[in-house]
Amino acid sequence: MSKQFAEVQQDDFMKFGGARPSYLEIEDALMALGGHGVGGNNFKNEMVKLAGWTGGALTTYAQRAAVAQAAFNRIREVLPKVSTPEELRAILKSLK
Repeated sequence: MSKQFAEVQQDDFMKFGGARPSYLEIEDALMALGGHGVGGNNFKNEMVKLAGWTGGALTTYAQRAAVAQAAFNRIREVLPKVSTPEELRAILKSLK
C-alpha cells in the first residue's frame, strides 16, 4: 500500500461530523488488505491489537484514546510500506 495517512490525534475518537478522521481510513485500508467482510474485520482487529490496542470488544477507542492513538499511529507508519497481510503482521510483531 502506498497511501499516506494523517497522524491520528486523541480528539479524533471523539469527533462527530466534519472531515473523516484518519483512523477510519486506516481501518478501511486494514479491512481491504485483510480481504473485506468478516475476514477483513478480523484482520483489522488482530492488527490493531498487535499494534498495542488493549480494549475488548465492548471498549470504544474514545475510552482509551491514548492507547488507540498510539496503536493507530504505529500502523500508520508501516502500512504504506507493506503489500500483504503477512508483511504487516510480521512488522507489527517485531515492534513489540
